[in-house]
Amino acid sequence: MIRLALGIPIVIRQVFIDGPLGRRRIDMILDTGATYTSISWSVALDIGYDPAVSPRRVSTITANGIIELPLITVDRMEVEGLGAKNIDITCQDIPELAGVEGLLGLSFLRNFRTVIDYKSGFLEIG
Repeated sequence: MIRLALGIPIVIRQVFIDGPLGRRRIDMILDTGATYTSISWSVALDIGYDPAVSPRRVSTITANGIIELPLITVDRMEVEGLGAKNIDITCQDIPELAGVEGLLGLSFLRNFRTVIDYKSGFLEIG
């Protein structure tokens, strides 16, 4: 189990994504409204996945309307030492202004009990 102090937005700094070409550490924003965890195209390419050739696509609702995103399955994903295998992840460009390279969504979180306690100021995943 991990327990992290909350900020706004909720940024998770110790996320590792594993693929055929190795492992990459990234920062992600917790997005409890996202069905899928999402990473930038550059991260996907760095770890050995090419989103452009993925035959799987999902429709996603954004502030700008509905878009189709490539869907890949990464070998393993780890958040602050807590890991899960075979996680479905979408690939999309994350605005550089966000300072992160992904959104932590339900495709990862559904593997764990997750508590967001704003009153006490912590996020617990375990």
